[in-house]
Formats: sequence, C-alpha cells, structure tokens
Amino acid sequence: MSKLSNAYALIIGVGNDLPASARDARAIFDILADKELAGYLKKNITLLVEKQATNINILKALDDLIEKTNEDSSIFMFYSGHGGIYTDNDIIELEQPKGTPLKSEAENQSHYHLVPNNWDPNKYRETWVHATELKDKIRSMKSRRLILFLDCCHAEGMTKAGPEIKVNVSNNQTQNPEGMVHKIDDGRGISIISSCRAEEVSWILGDDPNSLFTTCLLEVLRGEHKKFYTEPFIRMTEVVQYIMKRVPEKKPVQRPFVNLQLYDDFILSCVPEHLNAKVSPPETVEGAVKKGVGSEVVTSFRENDNANNLLLFVHGFSGQASETFGDIPDYLMNEKAMDGWDLLPLGYTQNVQPDKGKNVWASVGDISRIADYLRSSIEHRFTKYDRIAIVAHSLGGLVVQDALVHLDENQLKRISHVLLFATPSNGISAKGLKGLYNCNITELNEDGSYIRSLRKDWKEQFSEGTPFKLRVISATNDEFISIESVFDSFPKKNRVTIEGNHYSLVQPKSKESDSFELIMNTLSNSEFYQKFSSSEAINIALGEYEAVVHKLLPKKDTLNLKGVRNLIFALEGLDRHEEVLEILHGHKLARENTDLLGILGGRYKRKFLNTLSEDDAAKATEYYSKGLELSEIKEDHEQIYYHAINLAFLSLVNEEDKQAMREYAQQALDAAEADPFDSMWKKATLAEANMYLGNLKEAKALYSEAGEMAGIREKISIHTNAYAAYTSLMNTENEDEPFIKSLKIKFLS
Repeated sequence: MSKLSNAYALIIGVGNDLPASARDARAIFDILADKELAGYLKKNITLLVEKQATNINILKALDDLIEKTNEDSSIFMFYSGHGGIYTDNDIIELEQPKGTPLKSEAENQSHYHLVPNNWDPNKYRETWVHATELKDKIRSMKSRRLILFLDCCHAEGMTKAGPEIKVNVSNNQTQNPEGMVHKIDDGRGISIISSCRAEEVSWILGDDPNSLFTTCLLEVLRGEHKKFYTEPFIRMTEVVQYIMKRVPEKKPVQRPFVNLQLYDDFILSCVPEHLNAKVSPPETVEGAVKKGVGSEVVTSFRENDNANNLLLFVHGFSGQASETFGDIPDYLMNEKAMDGWDLLPLGYTQNVQPDKGKNVWASVGDISRIADYLRSSIEHRFTKYDRIAIVAHSLGGLVVQDALVHLDENQLKRISHVLLFATPSNGISAKGLKGLYNCNITELNEDGSYIRSLRKDWKEQFSEGTPFKLRVISATNDEFISIESVFDSFPKKNRVTIEGNHYSLVQPKSKESDSFELIMNTLSNSEFYQKFSSSEAINIALGEYEAVVHKLLPKKDTLNLKGVRNLIFALEGLDRHEEVLEILHGHKLARENTDLLGILGGRYKRKFLNTLSEDDAAKATEYYSKGLELSEIKEDHEQIYYHAINLAFLSLVNEEDKQAMREYAQQALDAAEADPFDSMWKKATLAEANMYLGNLKEAKALYSEAGEMAGIREKISIHTNAYAAYTSLMNTENEDEPFIKSLKIKFLS
C-alpha cells in the first residue's frame, strides 16, 4: 500500500502554443505516480494535457477532488499554461455598445483567468477558468493541506533565441502572476506559488525539456535538494523554499512568488527509495517538525466589508503576529476611533520554518521574500483600502522598509502611518558581529550589501521626508538590537524610546502602556506624551547617565529596588564602579539580594556576548561571583545553580578555562538536583551543565525537555546560550554537526 494513500494531485499542461507545458505536466505525473519516488497512488492523480485540458475538464477535476478528499487529505495542484487578464473596461468595450462610458482607473478592476486548451477570445466567458471559480472550488474542499503551483507566466508564443527560450507578450494576454495568486488565495492558508513576478516571464534554459520552474520542482521531488533527511518525507515548505532559492540562482531575472499565510507544513511526497540511506535514524530527529498543526493559523484580526482603512501587523521571524503583538490588536478593536479599520497580520505563520529557524535574526532571503509579498499585497490584494498603516516589530521593520522603497508613487500615497518597533534598520555593527550572539548574522552587517542598499534606497526614495507619519521605537533594555541601529538612520523627530525589552515593547499588559498609546496617538495624528515609561530607564538607554545619577544619588537610601537598579546602571555607565560596590554592600535592598546581582551579571553578560568586551565579561563575572557567594551562605539551591552555570559559561567563552568551567558546572548540577522544583530553567541548567561535563547524550535529552516547557522567548534565550557555549567548547559552527542541528530543531523550529 502506498505511504501516501490520502494524497491527491491534479496536473494540467495546456499545450497549444506551449508544448513545454504538456511536457512539464507529464514529467510531474511520472514522478508522483512512481511508487519508488513520490509514492502517490495513480488512481489519485488526474493528468490533463493538450486537448484534455479544457475548462470543462478542469472544473470537473476540481469537483472530483472536492468529492474524494477529506480534511486530512493533501492536494498537489500544478498548472502550466497561459494566464490572462481582462479589466472591467476591456469587458465594457467588448460587450457594450460603442461609446459606453468607461470606469475610472480606481474603479477599473482586473479579472484574472486561466487559459485552457479550448479557450476562445471571442467566447471568453464560456471558455476561461476565472480566478474566482478556481478560488470557490478550492474553498469547497474540506482539506486546507493544498498547494497550487502556477507556471502560467508564459506569453502567447515562445521563440527560440540563442541558448534560451524567450517570450513574446501579446496585448490580449498581459501576464500578472502575482495578481493571479492574490485572486485565487482563499484566505484559509492554502499555499500558492507562481513561477515568477509581475512583468517577469517563465524561462526554459538551453535544451532543457522543461521550464526552469518545473525543472527545480522536479529536482526537489527527486530529493536532490538535501544532503540528509530527518524523516522519509519531503514537506511543503522545503519544496517552496528550494524553488524560491534555486530558480533565481539559475536565472536572476525570474523570481518565483509565494503567498505566506500557510496552514500546515504537510507532507508533499516521499523521499525516493534509493535515498533511504540519507534518512537519519529516529533517535537523531527528536523534535523534528510534527505532522499536522499545533494551532489555528490567524489570517485576520478583523475584516469588514465597508472598511476602507487597513492596519497591518508585520512581525519578525521568531513567531507570528497573533503572538508577537500580544493583546494590542484586541485593545485597538475595542477603540471607537478604530471603527472603519480592518486589522490583519502579515508574515510567516507558525507553520513555516525560516532559513535560520524561528529566531530574532533571519536571512536576507527570508526578509526579501516577505517584503516582496507585502509590496505585492499592497498593489493587488489590498486594493479596496484608501489608507494603509503598518506596525512592525524587529526584522519585520526591515521587511516594511524593503517593501516601501519598491512601491511606486501612487501606492505610496496610500501609506498613512508606519511604526517600526525594535528594528535594526542600521544593521549590526562590525564590533557587534564579533559577539557570540551574532555569529550567524553576517548578512545583516551594517557595511554589507543588503543594509547599505536598503539605506541608499530609503534615502533616495524619501530624500524630502516620508509621505507617511513615521515613528521608530527603541526599548530601554533590548537584549538584541542596539539603540544606535534603531535610531541612527532617522531624524530625531521620528524617534521614541519606551521602557521594556525586545519582546515586552509590543506586548503591553494593558492599555495603560506607552506602546499602545503611541500607536493610538500616531494613527489619530495626535501628540504623544510618555506616561508610563521611567525617565531614568530612558536616559540610561540613551546614555544620559549624568541626569539619572543627579536625580537618584541624593536619595539613594530611600529608593525602591527598581530605583537602586537604575542608579547602579547609570553609575556603571559613568565608570563609577567603586560607588556601585558601596551601594551593593551598604543599601538595605541590595546587601543580600542575589537576584539583583544576577540581573547585573546578566546585563554585562549580554553586553559581552554582543561585543566580546573583556571589561563587560569581568563585571559579569564579578556580579555572578558575589551572587554565588551569598547564595551559598543562604543555601539557596535555585540561586546557586543560576549563578554557577553562568560562571561556567563565562569561564569557557571568556577565560577559556575548562577546569573552572567543569567545577562550576558540577556545582550547578548538584544544586539543581537538590532543588525540588522541576522548572524549565532547572532543566536548561542541567542540560548545560551536562554539556560542560561531556555528557552530551544526557544534555541533548534535557534540552529537549526544557524546549517542551519553553515559550518562544525562552527558546531563543536557551538556544543562544547553548549555541555559544557548544561552539566555543567544540570549536565548530558547522550547522550539520549533530548537536548543533539538534539545538536548532528543538529551539528554533
């Protein structure tokens, strides 16, 4: 019995003036139907080529899929042929009496359609497959595990020219594959990938029998895209990611386009049997992407038919918009001033794996992919909205900037407000790239081609200022993004600093927060006044240490714990370390506060990881050591293992003292085992301690347990520490190294 007995396929190659389209369809069929390759049942595959590919047969095949499939089925659809567009004015000129008034440009909607083998331009309504028909058929299917490949970006004819096949575009079949994707997308999370973008064409290279797009699809179905597999299947996202990368590598002027609201990373085919030796045994794939979906994909916060304003939430790469922005969408929907606004998320869903995993950082390829989708959505999907406002977080802000610099003037006029929270607009400094936090993000180097190009394009596009209201927002205690990277590329009038960290900045616990107030006031074009952020925390973040010390030092004896912490941070910023020690030894709230010492140690540890500064490492070690000493006196096991494991880490990565590393690791291990509470951080500490002591199998199992208990933020934190420690310990950053690979699968997948 086939491994994929509930997998179905509809493969269409129109033929006519595109003989390659029929060859493409047959080639796809041959792989899917081969039980030693993709593993589909032949009876579950419908192949329509040449004269079989009529509109009636295509619609009947879709009806058959509706009848045969269930909610657990997977559906593979492939179309190779022409696509066409008629505008309302085209139809008026064709069907109405001469002289009938045409619609204005704003009202002149486009109608996308497939061009079957029997298509007749004189009877276009009777012979086309309208995008709306296709969308309705797809929506009627019970399963959302569906992927549609559209190689419909050819033109009316193809003529041989040198080693390539070029395309002659005719007026009555103008191509716009991006528009086609948006018109077919039913908003339920199905996957649609077209072979190229608007104003591009689908190529055949040299003497290849198939189009470039189909060739790359065949390569991944044959299992040629990987050196190893973590399971005997090929999933939807790895197919999409390979095609998106491989096609422009072979032909830079052809760039596939994909929608992003993907429901499920479902199995698309089997790994070919002759490659079974490359499939890792089960014990090495613990934590691999599971079948099915863990939670519903959120594709909309609120949509109304009569809304003419849109607020987009563009998140980064560590989560999805429904989680990244916390309760902000709900708060906004309850505001009367937001009547008439639709609210939508945009970006990868939880079921899509970015190149670098679900992390704060991402590849330029992923950033560009979502930027293209945002730009295309503004042009083709969000056409009903007069105003579009955008709230972005982290690298989602780079996505937004990348999209905006490529919008034409008419589309830019529709953008009303842009808020970029914790966005590294200026990239990562050369100093920062040396840090262990940032060892895998060289693509985002401030002097690298991507950041330099983005900043150049932004400066040219908005040389006279932005036509929209702009705010760039930095957190006072961002663990990942420097305030310089957030602010330096923008005028002071656009800058806002809010108390919080990289995540809490966009996850306020109530409406009484500066982040929510800033969004509301910006959208209503009102003045923003900070009500809830500490001025001391903001001044520390901005380097205004003197102002903080001047305010807090005279009343140090009456300060609460937060005030003591801010005073210590400011004194450290002024290199007044002796006064810091005096406060730590003499202040009633600081004398025996091991948690405060841990906070101070953590602050300098993070700075060290970002810069590899010896001074920062020394201060971190000093605070953790004082915290450990006090914890031992108090016999506080939780605090002992917390301070000891951090000292083990610093002994390794800063001092390269493996003997001290092992001693601290053993102390952390003993204290953690003596602690009766099995918390996530205890599991992570036990894992890290075992790693330092050479017990890698035990460490791997414990990291797996910690990962099951951790949220996104905690996963990134644990991975960052474990990755930095392991790469220092083993002197390797090879992503295929088994332990490194297992960390990525467990914490960034």
